[in-house]
Amino acid sequence: MAFPGGRRRRGWLRVTRWLAGLALLVAVALLATAGGRAGNAPAAPPPPPAPPTRLNPVDGSLMVWVPPGTFQMGAEDGAENERPVHTVRLTRGFWMYRTEVTNAQWLRFLAAHPKHQRPKYAHQARLMRPEQPAVAISYDDAVAYCRWAKVRLPTEAEWEWAARGADGRRYPWGNWEPDPRLAVFFRSINLASPEAVGTRPDGASPFGVLDMAGNAWEWTSDWYAPYPSAAQTDPTGPATGKKHVIRGGGWINPMERLRTTVRGFGRPARRSGHIGFRPVCDAPPPTEASR
Repeated sequence: MAFPGGRRRRGWLRVTRWLAGLALLVAVALLATAGGRAGNAPAAPPPPPAPPTRLNPVDGSLMVWVPPGTFQMGAEDGAENERPVHTVRLTRGFWMYRTEVTNAQWLRFLAAHPKHQRPKYAHQARLMRPEQPAVAISYDDAVAYCRWAKVRLPTEAEWEWAARGADGRRYPWGNWEPDPRLAVFFRSINLASPEAVGTRPDGASPFGVLDMAGNAWEWTSDWYAPYPSAAQTDPTGPATGKKHVIRGGGWINPMERLRTTVRGFGRPARRSGHIGFRPVCDAPPPTEASR
């Protein structure tokens, strides 16, 4: 037997349940909005502060401060000479050139030291634009320039620390692969020559150093040798050797060579169209006023 008005009552029950559900959703939304206004929602991280800078009065280079620190040097998933990973502690900070030494700066040095002429191929127009990194520079040439500019070449450990920082970045900018916006390398934009220094600000290292991946390999002061397994403090490499370490990869290299842990090497007299250099300076650390 049918109950009089049964269909109507069932309809009202459905409407009542729907209204209750809607009210619950509105209440949840209001609570979420209130929570966001109260500051419970995660805030976007603030942009990193600009690094302290300093000018070298001899050659006009802008330098950025790289503080002391401890990091894991090397990569277990890299080439054999990138292993073993070992702890390195740097007890002193240093000022590092923000970019590689340019052709314009090299020519000023050369005017006073003509014996450090580069080979003829380095005088091609495609390699001689003033704002490009100076390439075809031997280790001995780089040391002579550093003497003139009252600076020095970085140790291999200093170079890697400046490139990757404490978070162990695969590339100076992070762990994602290079693209033409971040670095100058083979198969990016320009295959014929290096690009002007400082044109890839998005590829900066944790300390604000530019072009540490690609454009030009960079000499370090260390003689090349296999890595030790023990922890080290302020390492400077072997006392003697046959080849010096170069770092960073160049404009002719594929992206795999741009990792912060990749190690190259060359004899002190070697000159190549993809090897340049970037000095560091042992001036006192920045004061609060200079930040």
